Amino acid sequence: MGSSRGPYRTGRERAVRILDAAHVLFIENGYRATSLRDIAAASGISHPALLRHFGSREEILTALIERLDGVHGDWPEEGADATPAAAADIARRNETIPGWIGLFTALLGEATSPEHPGHALMRRRRAAGMALATRLLLPYSADERSASLEALRFGAFWDGLQILSLYFPGEIDIPGQIAAYEAELERGGTPEAPAETGGQEDAEPTFPAIEPESRRRALEAAARRYARQGYHEASMQSVADDAGLTKAALVHIARTKRDLLDAVLTEVIDTPGQEGEDPARWLYSLPQRPRWVTAADVVLMCEATVPAHPAHAFMTRRLSEARRGATSALAATGLPPARAASEADRIVSIALGVAVSWLYDPDHVDPRALLDGALAHLPTSARSR
Repeated sequence: MGSSRGPYRTGRERAVRILDAAHVLFIENGYRATSLRDIAAASGISHPALLRHFGSREEILTALIERLDGVHGDWPEEGADATPAAAADIARRNETIPGWIGLFTALLGEATSPEHPGHALMRRRRAAGMALATRLLLPYSADERSASLEALRFGAFWDGLQILSLYFPGEIDIPGQIAAYEAELERGGTPEAPAETGGQEDAEPTFPAIEPESRRRALEAAARRYARQGYHEASMQSVADDAGLTKAALVHIARTKRDLLDAVLTEVIDTPGQEGEDPARWLYSLPQRPRWVTAADVVLMCEATVPAHPAHAFMTRRLSEARRGATSALAATGLPPARAASEADRIVSIALGVAVSWLYDPDHVDPRALLDGALAHLPTSARSR
């Protein structure tokens, strides 16, 4: 009997070793910059042996998140002691788990693609969290719809805070921001949900004007690849094939893979009137943007939290501009500087998190309603900016 369990036990121990090695490498080098061969070498096994346990890097990342969830969890258990105030304690604990925020954020962006192995896991995880948060928020809400909207808003806030914290280490106090939210909740309850209008109006998505047509096709193909696979996995040949171009024609448009990324960032993602200095305008524009543009934006932002990523400086600059712009606008309404900065980070975080939420569930996420509710506790002059 003992010998029959031997291969199983050995296989299980090897899988644990693979996950342990991947955890360290993902933290040190970034998820997309780490290959399966790197993980196999760090695990002390061959590449073919690793593939008997995990068929892809995506499967390893998903398994890591499932393992961390199983050990630590991310929501309070249902019961008499489960309250919204437990969220700040969870945030404090998450900061003590090496790599948790980075690993979770990588999967958060990657798994927005329905093709990703972690997509179903993240949808289940988000649905369970929203259901529990809605129940916990009911005592503070006028009705279940208001509680549900606030649960979605709060989840977006938390996701966005984690993204910001990776770009600005030491500047974003996630537990403090969440504790402040909890205090406001206890004082004033949740904003009442706006009247239902029968759903969001359908709008024709607009694409930035890019000429000539071959360049437009190439940049669109690259952005769609980034949305599905991230930057590192999107080869020049695959982009050329998707665009219906030869690789030589693509190289004429962008000489290198890095040049192609830079073109997508500056000509597709960073277009006037989207994010820049106005998170509110960018958030309200989501339904008017092609979904794949927002998906490429979110996936690149979540994977570029690692300083070595070629898009890291671009994303850091963009987020810095958003934080500064929001802070200046709020300070101009008379808010004290410290509060203006804190509220600006809340607004930018919600904008980031809502973009993620919209990708997971575009039919039920209303960006305008979520941001309007987030501004409800501010003075009238600040809300009208």
